[in-house]
Amino acid sequence: MHNLLPPPLAARLSPAQIAALQEYARLLTEINTQVNLISRKDIAAVWSHHILPSLLLLCWYELPAGAKVLDIGTGGGLPGIPLAIAQSHASFLLIDSTRKKIEAVRRMTQSLGLEQRVQAEWIRAEELQGQFPVIVGRAVAPLSRVLGWAKPLLAKGGVVYYYTGEPLPEVPKGWRATFLAFREVCSGEAYLSSKGILCLRR
Repeated sequence: MHNLLPPPLAARLSPAQIAALQEYARLLTEINTQVNLISRKDIAAVWSHHILPSLLLLCWYELPAGAKVLDIGTGGGLPGIPLAIAQSHASFLLIDSTRKKIEAVRRMTQSLGLEQRVQAEWIRAEELQGQFPVIVGRAVAPLSRVLGWAKPLLAKGGVVYYYTGEPLPEVPKGWRATFLAFREVCSGEAYLSSKGILCLRR
């Protein structure tokens, strides 16, 4: 699996971190037979379609030391768990409105020894309180809705990383966006050629 990592990302990961990512892939595959965390027809590609894309943000940006990162609509722990494995200097709050998914995420973070830095909470984003310098989320809802949830939770000067694909969604007024195209760092993966991350700031 680690052979699929582009060189800029592979250089950032230790053998222990790669082993933890492989164990997460195993846990996600196993638990997905009991709880629908990701599409079951996609489970054979759990590394290339789910874990690798979660990590590609790190080809451009390191998470701030000591930062509390919010993962909105984490589902099976994506992108939060892979990022937590790769960025041991940051802590994470993973939220989802589906209780079974959060229970599964808690089982995985405990098995991976991440429970000191990674919290999983069963809550809707619009009910959450707090301020976060970094918010991440895959395309669990249209961009305008995700940013509506994120706006009151985003600390001053903070950033939202929204994992999406082309054609890109329209960016609401009041936000500045930069697209980080995965093909720039991972050209060998056809699945990722039209996908990337919108980096959004107020």
